[in-house]
Amino acid sequence: MSKRKNHHYIPRFYFKRFSVNNKGKVIGLYNCANSIYVQNAPIKHQACEEFLYGDDDEIESLLADLENNIAKMFHYWTEKKILIPPPQNTNGFITFKRFILYQLFRTPKAGNTTIEHLNKAFHSFLPLFKPEKIKEFEELEISHENSVLLALLNSADKEYLLNFLDCKFIVNLSELPYITSDSPVILYNQFMEKSNMYIGATGLPAKGLQIFYPIHPRLMICLYDHSVYSCGETINCTSTEKIEDIHQLNTLQYLNCDKQLFFDDSISEGYIVDDLIKGYKDKKKSSRFINKNLKTEDGRSLLFISFEDVHIDLDLSFFKICCNISNFNNGIAPLRHPSLVRKKKVEEPG
Repeated sequence: MSKRKNHHYIPRFYFKRFSVNNKGKVIGLYNCANSIYVQNAPIKHQACEEFLYGDDDEIESLLADLENNIAKMFHYWTEKKILIPPPQNTNGFITFKRFILYQLFRTPKAGNTTIEHLNKAFHSFLPLFKPEKIKEFEELEISHENSVLLALLNSADKEYLLNFLDCKFIVNLSELPYITSDSPVILYNQFMEKSNMYIGATGLPAKGLQIFYPIHPRLMICLYDHSVYSCGETINCTSTEKIEDIHQLNTLQYLNCDKQLFFDDSISEGYIVDDLIKGYKDKKKSSRFINKNLKTEDGRSLLFISFEDVHIDLDLSFFKICCNISNFNNGIAPLRHPSLVRKKKVEEPG
């Protein structure tokens, strides 16, 4: 059997929902690195690289099996328009969370970020070494022949960190469609943003975590911490007619993308360039790596390593914070649930 040379990090079935004229063949794209707008880019050539997950098809085949199951859910939601997520604790919900997690970590951006964090963490430790070791290692750079595979495999035991999140659809009734990108899963935290503390706010176990994932120009899936937020008034979905709501969510796609944005034929080049890029390009590079030397009670040094993602003072009409906003004295986002500190799967609340 011949090998699949091109490994997709965004599934083709996903892009078909954003295709021009909804025909599933071509899609609009904007390459932010080269400032190129394309109205009809073939879907089969997008978001793929040669042997991205290694020089065999083992990982690609496993991901394809997962995508086949998820594609059925997408058809149910976007074509049949039956907006009911899989019930909590079912195999369907577990499969969906796994797909979201893998989509988050299977992109070139995730691979590059993983290597960048490893290097910054290593060099943060260097001052704790003996002087002769500092000189020996100060020019050392960590690398990996397949950083995307490294990031993806590192996510394999993290599924339990998406526990204690509710799932809801956000129906777009405005004149502005959702767009997507080559890194479409967005992590955000309005609760920690309002608390004036964003260090570690988008860590998977963080209190107040929100995950935004557009699956159609008119439909987005949101996972969110139900102990912190209320989202609309109905059980499975909420809707918005406000263009500003959609524009903010599209802005997050731009800020989170690696190189490319994708959209259907109703998105103009003017909107991408004038409203997104010119308005927010200074924000795009505002994320930062954080490290702090902390002292334990017995005098030992503890190096705290985290990250502050881009945030934009997000204000969505359908999201309300329903608990007290606090300033956290230790400067670290608290856990969503105490059990998430354990490195094993925990039971969802019944």
